[in-house]
This record gives sequence, C-alpha cells and structure tokens, in this order.
Amino acid sequence: MSKFTTQRNFGFGKQMDWAGHQALKDIYGRGHFGTVASHAQRWRQFCHWARSNHGINDASNIDQLLLERYAAELADRVEDETLAVSYAQNLIVSANITLEALRQDKAIRIESPATWVGKRQIVRIRAPDGMDWADIDRLVDRLRQKNLHRAAVIVLLCRSFGIRLREAILANPADWQRQARERGQIDVREGTKGGRGKEVERWVPVSECGLVALREAVQVRNRLGGQNLLRPDESFDDLVNDGEVHRARKVFHEFGIRGYHELRAAWACERYGKMSGETAPVVQAGASPGQKNDDQFRLALAGELGHDRVDVVAAYIGARP
Repeated sequence: MSKFTTQRNFGFGKQMDWAGHQALKDIYGRGHFGTVASHAQRWRQFCHWARSNHGINDASNIDQLLLERYAAELADRVEDETLAVSYAQNLIVSANITLEALRQDKAIRIESPATWVGKRQIVRIRAPDGMDWADIDRLVDRLRQKNLHRAAVIVLLCRSFGIRLREAILANPADWQRQARERGQIDVREGTKGGRGKEVERWVPVSECGLVALREAVQVRNRLGGQNLLRPDESFDDLVNDGEVHRARKVFHEFGIRGYHELRAAWACERYGKMSGETAPVVQAGASPGQKNDDQFRLALAGELGHDRVDVVAAYIGARP
C-alpha cells in the first residue's frame, strides 16, 4: 500500500511537484535540507513545463521522449542566451534525481546533461541558419499568420541588428528609431550581458532592413501600451517561456532555423562581409584566402555584438582565415 492515499505519482501525492518534493525528502533521509530544497525548486520548473506543454501532472506518464524534449527546450534557451549552461545542466540533473526518487529506478534519465546543453562551440564550423533574407521574410509572414506578431518583430530585430533575444524584447524601439534618424546607429543597452551595464555605449549600424524592423517594432509596442515589447502587466519570463517566444520555436523549426541566436550569428556573418569585403570564414567553409585586416574587423564586430573579447567572435563567424 502506498504512503499516501493515491496511486498517482507512484503513490507520493496527487500533485506532481509536491510528490517529487516528498520523494526527495525520503531519499535524502529527511536531512540535507538545502539540497532537497534546490532540487525541489528546479523540479517545479519541469512540472510546470510538462503540465503547460503536454498536460502531464502524473510522473508515471513521463517517458524518455518527454524528458529529452525538455532537455532540447533547455538547449534552445541556452542557444538563445536566455539560460546559463550551468543552470540548464542543474535543471536536468534535478529532473533525473527526482524521477529516480519517485520511480525508485534509473530507467528514465538524461545520462549526459552536457551533451544536450553544454557550452556552445568556441569556433563555429557551420554557417548560421537564416542567412538568406528571403527565408526570414517567409518566417516572419508565417509568424504573423499565426498571430505571433511580437515573435515576428523580434525575428526582424535580431536579424537586423545582431542583438540577443533579451535585448530585442527589453529595448525601447522608439528610442532606437530616433537614434537611427539622428545618426544611423542604435545604442544597445537594455538586457545586455556580461556586466556591461547601461552606462556602456554599444552602437550598431542601421540598414534599410533595420529601419523596417524598427518601424514595425514601434507599432507593436504602441499597441501593447508599454515602453518595450512586454505588456505593462507581463514579465520577460511570461513572454519567453510561456508565451509567444516559446510557441514561435516550432515555426522556426519548420523553416530549418534552430533558434533566435542563429539570427544573431547570421547578422554577424553579414556584417563581417560588409566591413571586410570578404565572405565570413564559416560561410566559405574555411576556404577563405585570408584577410589582411581580419583582427581589426573582428575587434569592431566584437564591440557591436556586445562582447569585450575578440576571440568570442569566432563563435559567430568561424575561425581566423
């Protein structure tokens, strides 16, 4: 007879997140309170994802495919720079441990979290998805057809300026539009990474495609009634993990684009070509004859991408020729 008056969640309780917490307490001998609390908090995130996306609230319905889908989703978020590699690995480890505690076996688990969400390659060896603007236009049209207008605007912003997903969402597009008119550049400060802070200038050139993206972003922002692409009562997490940004990923995959971060890399390759007059090394599959001022162009590109180290640029455009 089970410990609780239910057969759901292997007899640990009716709610999957609560049941996982009870199972964790059991395997840790009612001690190690900090460890149990950490695993339980991360397990709740898996439960929320499973319930919201697959309608699952009973751990006995979790199979290997579902767990791998979760790992793939985390990998997408790592790629888009909305989730740290270390935390993504922790989320998978906690799912493994809690499922083991509930099931009392290791039949369902991700053996190597790093294989799924490990560090991005230091040097890109594959041309980015989304290099062809015709593909971007078709993707944007499909997103609009599905009433994913904010996701469509984010695609245009990321591809036009090489910015991160977070930067596209949190920026005030009206400010950028004004800067574009005044000096042909935009200053990216909101949502930046690496401790740069809002006091560090980061000017990115504005192309014709960028002007179109800014115009549409302002229109969408005005309809939302806020200062950026979030509704006044909405959090970043609401939009990215539970809203349009999440739903749009399926459409991305229909067009062979892995994620928003690929658009950033596509912009970087395009931008390198405009600065240097040479195709980016990764697009030429390493066949570049060499660029005399390659280091100079990479340094400029690093600043526009929001990185302080020039070696990071190889993750976007490939190795030095």
